[in-house]
Amino acid sequence: MKAKSIDEAKSLAKAQSLEAKYKDEAMYIIYCNRTEYFYVDTNGLIRLWEQLVGYYVNGVYAAEKSHS
Repeated sequence: MKAKSIDEAKSLAKAQSLEAKYKDEAMYIIYCNRTEYFYVDTNGLIRLWEQLVGYYVNGVYAAEKSHS
């Protein structure tokens, strides 16, 4: 799924993470610089033009740590 804002992406990820079929599975929120959209997916594979924002597991959010 894709979303234009971080708040929309978090809402989508949280809702999906609470579904029974995704129990104990991470729902990753990834920002793509190329398309300027946030994506929500179970695949956390990050490409060069993407940035992992955080993820939900069973409705609980965990932010990705900054590597500055």
